[in-house]
Amino acid sequence: MKRLLSLTMLILTIAGVNSFALSSDDVIVREYNAKATAQYVDYNDSTLINILYSGSSTEAVVAVSSGLLTTEAPLGTTDLSYDLGYASYDTLGELCDVINLEDDYACTLTGGKRDDSSLLLDFVTAAAATDAKASGGYSIMIDTGGLTETDPYIMRIGITPSTGKRVVLKHCSGNINVAGNLTVYGKLGKYAGSTDGVTRNDTTLNWSQVHADDTATNFPNSTTIGNDVWMEFAKDEHVVISAGSTAAQASTNYIWCLWNEK
Repeated sequence: MKRLLSLTMLILTIAGVNSFALSSDDVIVREYNAKATAQYVDYNDSTLINILYSGSSTEAVVAVSSGLLTTEAPLGTTDLSYDLGYASYDTLGELCDVINLEDDYACTLTGGKRDDSSLLLDFVTAAAATDAKASGGYSIMIDTGGLTETDPYIMRIGITPSTGKRVVLKHCSGNINVAGNLTVYGKLGKYAGSTDGVTRNDTTLNWSQVHADDTATNFPNSTTIGNDVWMEFAKDEHVVISAGSTAAQASTNYIWCLWNEK
C-alpha cells in the first residue's frame, strides 16, 4: 500500500500536480477560472453574422448593398444572391438558415439575434478583404438598418459556446452614446428541457437596464468583478449582449463582457 501511494505521489509530482495542496473545491475553481473569456467591442467591432465558404472556388467574396446580399465565387462571378427584404429571409435567423441550405456555405449568428432585421447588415463592397473562404470566414458588421448606409447605433457581443458547453455570464461594462439600454438575450439554464411550450433562444430578453449618457457603468454593480455568476444559460445556446442609443456611437463608446464556459 505504501509503495502504491509513493508511486501515485511520484506520478503526480512528475505531472506537476500536487493533489494534496488543493481541495476538490480549489480544483473546480481553478478549472472554472481557466476558461474565462472576455470581449471588448466598439462601433467598429460589432458583427452580426459570419459566412464561411468551403467550395472549390479560389475565393468567395461577400457584398451587401441597397438591401441585397451577394457572394461572388470567384470575384466577378455571382454565386448567391438574396433580397434582404424578402419575407423568407428578412430576419438574420432566416437568412442564416437559407444560406446553410446552400452547398459549400455555412452561416452563423455572431452579434445578431434570430429576429433581427436582415437590413441591419452593413454595406460591404466585394473585394479580396471580404473573402469568406479565408480562415474563419467573413463576418459582416452592423448598420442601423434600411437601404441607405448609416453609422451604427448598436453595439453587440455574440457568444456561441463550445459544443456541449454553456455560457456563464459574469460581468459587463459599457459606455453608450446617449442614454440607452444594455440588454442580455438567451435561453437561461433553468429552462433547459422545459416543457412549458414556450420557445426560448437568443431573441429572449433576460435583462435590461438603462445606461447613462457617455458614462462607464458596470453590470452588475459589483466590487468583485469576475468572481460572481450573473447569468447562466442553457448548453449550446447562443447569447447576445446589446447596447444601443438614439445617436451614432463614437470611438469612446464600448461594451465589454467577461464570461466562462462550463
